[in-house]
Amino acid sequence: MAWKSVIGQERVKDFLISSLRQNRLAQAYLFSGPGGVGKDALAIELAKALNCNNGALEACGTCSNCVKFQSLQHPNLHLIFSLPVGKYEVSGDPPLEKLTDEQISAIKEQLAAKAQNLYHDIVVPKANAIKVNSIREIRRTSSLRSFGNGKSVFVIMDADQLNDESSNALLKTLEEPHENNLLILTTARPDYLLPTIVSRCQQVRFDILRNEEIQDALVRREQLDASRAAIIAQLANGSYTRALELISTSLLELRDEGVNFLRSALHRTRENLLQTVDNIAIGSERSEIEQFLYLLQSWLRDTVASREGSGRVINIDDLEALKKFVDHYSEIDDAAVARSIQRAISLLNKNVYIPLILLNLGIELRKLILPKSSESNRTATTAS
Repeated sequence: MAWKSVIGQERVKDFLISSLRQNRLAQAYLFSGPGGVGKDALAIELAKALNCNNGALEACGTCSNCVKFQSLQHPNLHLIFSLPVGKYEVSGDPPLEKLTDEQISAIKEQLAAKAQNLYHDIVVPKANAIKVNSIREIRRTSSLRSFGNGKSVFVIMDADQLNDESSNALLKTLEEPHENNLLILTTARPDYLLPTIVSRCQQVRFDILRNEEIQDALVRREQLDASRAAIIAQLANGSYTRALELISTSLLELRDEGVNFLRSALHRTRENLLQTVDNIAIGSERSEIEQFLYLLQSWLRDTVASREGSGRVINIDDLEALKKFVDHYSEIDDAAVARSIQRAISLLNKNVYIPLILLNLGIELRKLILPKSSESNRTATTAS
């Protein structure tokens, strides 16, 4: 069923299905919420339901219209996103007319990837904003009759990328809606939109996805084993798109790097720790360091679950090391440790100097985890 292809978001699904049942759909919606949680996916599935030949609350997935939606090729579905400006492009030109063959090919590849996975983020090289010509194309197309008995649906993805000119053009479209059209804006940053645009849309807020929802989807859709899916789900921060990006990452290697960093912080001299920090900073991308910090956070969270016998251990392949750590450190301010790592991640995202972040984190973790007597005597024991 179409709605089941969207992960989670049961509250939003119930709201839209109720609107369909009562024939009370708005003419314009603003789908807002964190990135990668299914805003585009649900917008497209709603469009599919509105054009399904069976006329039910959920698209059948098998009729001719549904088949066309599978490839995002249905004439009543219009996807609007950031595009590059073509050479000699002027106001009023069709948005694709002045683009090169290479640019058109890149756009087709992105649309094919979106059709294959509705959680894919469309990114076109040299596309920095949603062009005014793309919005004017909406006005031209919306005045035409819809294909068949369905409804024309215009989905403006990442609507926060509207510039001033395209925003004003969209405002005119919203002020003069056509009865058999539906306009859906999706964005993770609704505060970037003109207040006048927001006020003319019915706002629908999407939730972050629960770890269990992401894990289940990874197992069913990507055929991952449950253990690896659980780790990825915890790192994804509620975003399925983020989870998909992590599939190709060497998570276990990054986790081990994080745990080794912890061992260096606890049981080596400050000079040794500084050398470890330098090695990490030189050999890793900022995104990889962020991931290993999240993985370290996950590993330490598992030590809490193991010590208290509560919750589910994610790093089940490393149970022996977890047990040794718990046996050796029986009294830790777990909340303070978690805050320390989260603060480091926050500084990393603010482009603070990486070696300084890691060195300060290592010193903080040593103070928070080592017993006072152990730290003063610099006892050289093994954390593993």
